Amino acid sequence: MKSRITALENSEAVVVGGSIAGLLTARVLADHVARVVVVEQDPLPEGPVPRRGVPQSTHVHGLGVRGLRTIEGLLPGFTDELTGAGAPLLDLAADLAMRNPYGWAAVFPSGLGFVCAGRPLVEWTVRRMVRSTPNITFREGTRVTGLVGNATAVTGVRVRTRGRPTDDRVPLPADLVVDATGRGSAVDNWLEQLGCTPPPKEIIDPHIGYASRLYRIPEDHRAPWRSCYIQGGPPGPLRSGVLAPVEGGRWIVTLIGSGADRPTTREQDFLPYARGLADPLIAEAIAHAEPLTDISGSHATSNRRRLIRPGARQPGNLLLTGDALCCFNPVYGQGMTAAALGAALLGECLSEPAGLPGLSDRYHRQLTALTSTFWDMAATADNLLPGTEGTPPTRSQRLASRYLGRVQAAGTRDPRVHLAFLEVLHSLRPPSSLFAPRTAIRTLLPRGAGRPVPQARPALTAPGNTSDRLR
Repeated sequence: MKSRITALENSEAVVVGGSIAGLLTARVLADHVARVVVVEQDPLPEGPVPRRGVPQSTHVHGLGVRGLRTIEGLLPGFTDELTGAGAPLLDLAADLAMRNPYGWAAVFPSGLGFVCAGRPLVEWTVRRMVRSTPNITFREGTRVTGLVGNATAVTGVRVRTRGRPTDDRVPLPADLVVDATGRGSAVDNWLEQLGCTPPPKEIIDPHIGYASRLYRIPEDHRAPWRSCYIQGGPPGPLRSGVLAPVEGGRWIVTLIGSGADRPTTREQDFLPYARGLADPLIAEAIAHAEPLTDISGSHATSNRRRLIRPGARQPGNLLLTGDALCCFNPVYGQGMTAAALGAALLGECLSEPAGLPGLSDRYHRQLTALTSTFWDMAATADNLLPGTEGTPPTRSQRLASRYLGRVQAAGTRDPRVHLAFLEVLHSLRPPSSLFAPRTAIRTLLPRGAGRPVPQARPALTAPGNTSDRLR
């Protein structure tokens, strides 16, 4: 079968999946091809509300600093749209009370701004901005049932729309197909139908579970912090918790645990579980707050990646992006940033003179390299948890984890070390930067040798008449 690959500017692209990775990919493609169709199996809501295809939308979502900046570059005005809808803009070190296993992290103005927004608002804002692009159209309530083509190239996708059972008799043509359907991708089946062997997978599953709930921020709540993250780990309990302010004057609270200590969705368990964190600050904050939702849970937290080797026998105009290629334990807040970086990378690849021919190899090779840092960080942390299934931790991972512990411990006393840690956590610098002499010396300096005192526990209420900025 002859490939439909044509001149880039005359080509048509189909993006399968209308979540953040798919939407950003569509926006990038629109600058390079004649027409983009986004196929989404869910009916898409007209407002910032959860939808069936994004079950994780009820949990805390961390849009990292680099992710926010990247999306802003792809969709100018994105940050203003979020804050205009009521999402708070926070300083990563001044407004976030962060407790790691060694104590409370240093508090100071970092200059690293990030937006706290619910996942439905983030996705709806991205979708609304992408919809305004003239050459992007949406097929909602439509499921892709397979690919049309052969092992060398695809020529389109088979689709089935609710209420139209004969849809898949007329394929949707495409010169380029991008799978952005996330963890539940059916790409393995699609490839097998074309006579291709699906790429091998690597899975690391720490068996972590979440439980989340929305609360109304109490009118009388005043505190010197706006968000709180309590990280579990030895020598304390492994369970963790996050409290984040989001649009609408609400808190979203997510509790996290592994194995037999995963939080439940039972009403009577939520507050006691929060009290069992390494510090009860979150429990104290929500004890008298009004719950706005039921408790939602999730256990879909494994790290999974498809290993697409250069020259692998698969269509050269089929791309995987976002969680369809590589997904991480959501506790590390890397998913949306990785999706944004993947979309930006696609734009760079399409700008190369080669165009569509050879795009699959070029894109997957570079995207795998790009996401390997996220993978290594998540895998190193999760591999050391008891009961984790997957590749056993290596000696280098154990050494890296030990040094990272020293960095976090130093960050409770030294703002410069904590800033270096935050820059790595938010993908602004590579993990190797933590070994730079200026950071390593401050990290390894013995206690008592001119080190400042550790950061004190943040108060639940601030003295005096504090400003609304603290809410």
